[in-house]
Amino acid sequence: MARAKFGQNFLVDKIWQERIVNWFQPKGDFAEIGPGQGALTRLLEKRFNNFCVFEVDPKMQEYHTGKKNYEFILQDFLDWNFELHSKAVNNFSLIGNLPYESGTAIVKQVVYHCDQIDYFLFMLQKEVADRMCSLPRRKSYGSLSVFFQSQYDFKIKGNLPPGAFRPAPKVFSSLIEGHRRQRSPHPTTREYFEFIQSCFQMKRKTLRNVLKNRLSAPQIDEIYKKFEWNSNIRAEEIEIDFWPKVYEEVLSV
Repeated sequence: MARAKFGQNFLVDKIWQERIVNWFQPKGDFAEIGPGQGALTRLLEKRFNNFCVFEVDPKMQEYHTGKKNYEFILQDFLDWNFELHSKAVNNFSLIGNLPYESGTAIVKQVVYHCDQIDYFLFMLQKEVADRMCSLPRRKSYGSLSVFFQSQYDFKIKGNLPPGAFRPAPKVFSSLIEGHRRQRSPHPTTREYFEFIQSCFQMKRKTLRNVLKNRLSAPQIDEIYKKFEWNSNIRAEEIEIDFWPKVYEEVLSV
């Protein structure tokens, strides 16, 4: 039985189960996040050996006992120590029907460790997927859009109705595939991501008002002059690959 406190909505549509596993093309070692009762895991077993699954709900362990093809790890993926396992986790891939409660946090964790995670295939709440893939000047464009697209190229593989899950959620879900970008101009430091997030926290304010927390008025004027910005520009108007230039300029003045 799915448990609400873990944000569990099990994928029961067998056609989509098969599609997801057939579409999954890991380049090396991989893990499944949130296997639940093992609907995807059983299909993955038929194609692959020696992978691992991360499950936070101890009651799901009984569905994975006696399995030899994979390792069951009773741990929240968000608590996994990438630094400790940095040598083992390289060119890593991920697959999972992510819990709605933690989908955004898991995506951020992936981006923070993009130097180790090369590819993923995730089922997410459609609203989260839309934010991840949004472009400038759209309502859904925000810090998550920049986080994700700074390091990954993406493709929406499909949208699933609530009836594909048990219990049925109140919203649609999206299957999204991500491949690590080659030669991305974006830094991968947490400081950079925190800077981006701070710029989007007050979306109704102009970027000038946001930067006042960091820079003096003359310094802001210098940046605006260099980039030939109008005085009313907001964070949601700035193209994704222009953010590294903004960040570098803020650090340098």
